[in-house]
Amino acid sequence: MERNKYSKIVLSDTERQWMQEHFGTTKNADVAAHLGVSPRTIIRIARDMGLEKHSDFTKAMQRNAAEHAARTNRASGGNEGMRNLLLYGKAHRFRSGESNRNRMGEEAFREMHRRIGKSRKEIFRKERRRVLFGLEQKTGLRVVRCPREKISLRRNLRRHGYEVARASNEAFVTPRTRRSQAMEERAGKMGMRFTLAQSADTRHTKPDKLRQQYLCLASRT
Repeated sequence: MERNKYSKIVLSDTERQWMQEHFGTTKNADVAAHLGVSPRTIIRIARDMGLEKHSDFTKAMQRNAAEHAARTNRASGGNEGMRNLLLYGKAHRFRSGESNRNRMGEEAFREMHRRIGKSRKEIFRKERRRVLFGLEQKTGLRVVRCPREKISLRRNLRRHGYEVARASNEAFVTPRTRRSQAMEERAGKMGMRFTLAQSADTRHTKPDKLRQQYLCLASRT
């Protein structure tokens, strides 16, 4: 064994031969002790040589580890967590044909739905604020009532390359947009307006004052 100019351990031909013959069926700690290097070095050398543990050896080691853990568990009086689960966990287990209301109880079931409803209302309120101040939504909730015809028109505008934010009445025309006069006329009748975007980075951009107002209002609520 020697070290090269980069202080990297290099095995001799005899050691490499021993490594090829015994690495697959020997623990890394035993291989490291035999060669006088650290286990981490053994892992690096085995990776460089393309060596792997034999599948039978790996399965035997896993089986021995499981048997040792079981013996240790029995010697210490058994698994405390399993005993607690058997004693106190029966009431919370899933049973076929049993609803959450029956499993949790009426009070807990109502409390769960109260928290879900409160969280949804808060998300809905924030999303409406974002639409009000011209910012993109973070969720797919429909917070503004809109005719199906207008929703379909927005989708078609996006397919033609127009940049249209969700629930927005402003569409940006980019160099990639395939403009359609008929679609723009229909959109104009529905209250939408079209703006020429200088670059892709300017789409959906609103004045900084509106953003500051939104952030200020959001921090108060």
